[in-house]
Amino acid sequence: MSLNEQIAKAVIDGDIERVVSLANEVINQGLDINDAIIHGLNAGMKTVSKFYEKREYYLPEIIISADALYEGLELFKPHLKKNNTTHKAVVVIGVVRGDIHDIGKNITKLFLEASGYKVIDCGRNVPAEAFIDAIKNNRAEILALSTLMSPTLESIEELMKKVKEEGLQDKLKIIIGGAATSEQFAQSIGVIHCDNAAKAVNVLDELSLGGSE
Repeated sequence: MSLNEQIAKAVIDGDIERVVSLANEVINQGLDINDAIIHGLNAGMKTVSKFYEKREYYLPEIIISADALYEGLELFKPHLKKNNTTHKAVVVIGVVRGDIHDIGKNITKLFLEASGYKVIDCGRNVPAEAFIDAIKNNRAEILALSTLMSPTLESIEELMKKVKEEGLQDKLKIIIGGAATSEQFAQSIGVIHCDNAAKAVNVLDELSLGGSE
């Protein structure tokens, strides 16, 4: 098993000590850090996302694996060149106004960050104006919205109107998810529906969004 494969397995197992040991080995041997991130840390987290999609992993396993991944990233960061720290795209994420349930949002954030996206987390019960400000201030290319409660679908519709009023609709890819959402609702407002965090990452990756500064 290669060093990167061992790192991936340690992430899958949520073995922080093993990830730290292997990451230090990569650094000490002067190996390619980017390669270790992509084919080690990120590869492991992609497997975790597949396990989650198949309901073989749940929230506790995801958190442990994510902690292991982030420990590895922290060790690698000082050794990365600035021009190698670009991310795929900037994502503004949050739970819409009227809903305080954020487990799904938090899982999606973990998967997006682990897959190379910069995520701006607006939190929960977020008013439309706060999303708009976050999009503008961070030059976001993606807006990810979550809700578990049917009444708050109106909040999503309200936000879509403000996005159009601000002339942002052509600059954004918008995805929604959560128990209250559906493919039919997403189509009715012109956005993309993702029924789990792993699908959200896959959908955004398939859109082939370019990296940003």
